[in-house]
Amino acid sequence: MANVIQLVDGSIHTLFHEWDILDLVDEQMGYEAREAIKDLLLEKDYDESCVEDLESELEGMKDHHREVMEQLQKQSETIAGLIREKEIDRKALSKVAGIIGSVTWREINVR
Repeated sequence: MANVIQLVDGSIHTLFHEWDILDLVDEQMGYEAREAIKDLLLEKDYDESCVEDLESELEGMKDHHREVMEQLQKQSETIAGLIREKEIDRKALSKVAGIIGSVTWREINVR
């Protein structure tokens, strides 16, 4: 869809796409102004691609978080099972505590 704009001098111009405005800026203000606006437009496109990259990274972080929480939940269930036993198997309990310690240490120190 075209946009019609009127400049301060009263001239009317029809813009069919965003690059038409660059031609008009070049015509009215010069090449340097055109390039400055073009750089700003390209920077906006770059920013949008950065947002897409960040959203993708966020999805990966969510997946990782879910995996870690599932690991911790599994170990928590193991501890609950060990506690319900008539006699506590200290070796098994220590092993589970070690696994939980390893998972949490990795998350705190590696990420």
